[in-house]
Amino acid sequence: MRLSVSILISAVALLVVPIAASDSGPAIGGKAPAFEAQDQSGQSHSLQSLLGSKGAVILFYQSADWCPYCKAQLVELEQNREAFAKQGLGVAAISYDSVAILHNFAERRGIHFPLLSDGDSKIIRAFGVLNEAVETSNPFYGAARPGSFVLDSNGVIVAKYFENDFKERYTSASLLLRQFGVMPPSGGTEAHGKQLTASAIASNSTVHGFQRITLAIDIQMNANTHVYAPGVSGYIPIEWKMTDAYLSTPRDITFPKPEVLYLKAIDEKAPVFQDHFRLIRDITLAGDDRLTALLDGSGNFKIGGTLRYQACDDRLCYVPQELPLQWTFHYEPFDSLRVPAELQRKGH
Repeated sequence: MRLSVSILISAVALLVVPIAASDSGPAIGGKAPAFEAQDQSGQSHSLQSLLGSKGAVILFYQSADWCPYCKAQLVELEQNREAFAKQGLGVAAISYDSVAILHNFAERRGIHFPLLSDGDSKIIRAFGVLNEAVETSNPFYGAARPGSFVLDSNGVIVAKYFENDFKERYTSASLLLRQFGVMPPSGGTEAHGKQLTASAIASNSTVHGFQRITLAIDIQMNANTHVYAPGVSGYIPIEWKMTDAYLSTPRDITFPKPEVLYLKAIDEKAPVFQDHFRLIRDITLAGDDRLTALLDGSGNFKIGGTLRYQACDDRLCYVPQELPLQWTFHYEPFDSLRVPAELQRKGH
């Protein structure tokens, strides 16, 4: 059964709950609630069995049947399943879907990590992520607020990735890059400026609308040169601007810890970056209507940015530079196919 994505999105939009993302579920530093549930094949899993040597990532989502954002999220997580395993992390996703729904979706989309069935929403309630905006008679009742918990090997929550807008979802590749420093295998696009080389890298090369992805700029300075860190006084700090506001919403930049350099010629100290360093920031992509309007013949679109800096060496400071950067993405439409009607969840 196939419904238009717009109809599905309109239905899901009725379920918005204005709760701050940081308030979702147990606090960081708390222990994740113990649970046991069956996956898409009917196999039982406990929290303890899901923990790898370094912990686990537990994703809560609304449905693998009617929620297009969730289905995109699950497929993208499958694509990065082995990368999490290499980090010693187990992966599982929890929803109120039945085992039959999960089996249908997993078979159709090739999902191999545990999709756990929480039909009575007991686990969802235990984690404090139940969507409270739905009447009990509604088929949507019992769905979770979407987001991920990162656990250590003892089941302690070390990070949470939730958004305030139900449409916007962190990608698992973004989580790998931001939380664990795992760079995507595709590498980046190099731009050569005076005094440095910058590589524009994205956590995801194939994307859907509304996804929150992570961009990185890997910077290699020329020998014996430096640029100034934000907060410097009397000098021009390095600056990263995004130029395509129509296509994405940029988030704050994460800078590495700067070195404090003694400038002997002027007898001053200043925070600087030298050698190799990396800047990171998230962007949230616009919706499908904006992305599809700018696709090329191969289904790709580009997002641009600029790196502004003034490099100096031991003797002098050079003319400020502005280096253009570009990230290329392949657009993929949402999955609107539903499970057969006889498997779909009915109202209570």
